[in-house]
Amino acid sequence: MTPSSSSGDDPQDKSWRSLWLSSGALSLSLLGDALIYIVLPVNADLFGVSLAWVGVLLAANRIVRTFSYGMLAVLGERIGIRNLCIFASITAVISTAMYGLFQGWAPLLAARILWGLSYGALLLVALGYAASDRARTGTRVGVSRAIEQVGPLFALTAGAWLAGVLGPRDVFFYLALVSCIAALFAFMLPPRIAHVPTPGASRPSALPKPDRLDILIFWMGFGVDGVFTMTVTIMLAKHVALEVAMLSGGLIFAGRRVIEMLAAPLSGFIADRFGVHRPLIAASVLLAIGLSCVGAGWLYAGAIAIVVARGALGTLIPAAVALFASGGVLQPLARNQTWRDIGAALGPLMTGFVLASTTPEFLHIVIAAAFFVSLLWLLASPAWRASRKPRAVE
Repeated sequence: MTPSSSSGDDPQDKSWRSLWLSSGALSLSLLGDALIYIVLPVNADLFGVSLAWVGVLLAANRIVRTFSYGMLAVLGERIGIRNLCIFASITAVISTAMYGLFQGWAPLLAARILWGLSYGALLLVALGYAASDRARTGTRVGVSRAIEQVGPLFALTAGAWLAGVLGPRDVFFYLALVSCIAALFAFMLPPRIAHVPTPGASRPSALPKPDRLDILIFWMGFGVDGVFTMTVTIMLAKHVALEVAMLSGGLIFAGRRVIEMLAAPLSGFIADRFGVHRPLIAASVLLAIGLSCVGAGWLYAGAIAIVVARGALGTLIPAAVALFASGGVLQPLARNQTWRDIGAALGPLMTGFVLASTTPEFLHIVIAAAFFVSLLWLLASPAWRASRKPRAVE
């Protein structure tokens, strides 16, 4: 029996073409956001903002999307995820162009808020198309994640070089032009299948109640995207010169994207071949080990384990969310991404306060324990046990 179209549009579209187009739109839209993290902090005066405002601007998009995923998911269900992709691709181009057009905190904050909404919508669209084929969700999510990294890698390399040639503001006009291809990709997605929203459908919630998979990804976001990202250079600087520490930290972050391009599709293929449960457990244990190694002082070994595990879990957890979902997948995926971003936002915020009384290494030990406990709690859940049973053919 064919399930109802609770995801809003084209739930039966299992083509790889739609996956490539939606993921490509997300990847190209990321160009401006990836470069702003490099350009803005060292050129704050050219953008007409203080260093204090730099931190606010760089955090604004994550804060906005943390509380808007649910609303965006419901919007996607109502207008169709193709239409949502078209709209978000256009607003992403506008936000990138605004970095070059305007100076001052007010218009730049508006651009960052617009980008936060655009990214949230584009991410849900890409995951929605990836999860449209439940039998190959792992592989499709992994490929989508790998495609997503291409745009930021281009921005961090060629874009950074262009910023030196064209100027730190003018470069965003050229990136906006390239990002227009994302809108073209969105228009090439298959037309929406007619669907009338179900009366009484659940309303969006700014802070949805998490399930156990959401708690797991919360601790991953808190520990990896928050604590580890913020403190890795600090820990390196204890052993090497500051310049070397910054270079090593940059290499770790650049390598993270390359490794994720490899780990994401590979872990997804393994999940489809052998089931999502065992690789998810293995990657989670690897992450806990990596955090523990960092806490024990084995920084490089721990960093490698953390980067590999993060790349795998970025695919495996959304695949598990789709597997657990009994109906449409957009809202469960939105809830999961919400809690990941909450963790990633709270991680550096709390770290900044507690570093005065403890060490980064001890923080990693605490996070490793919390993450491992949340994994055990997930394994004990009825939903986890039920998902191991064969699913009925849809």
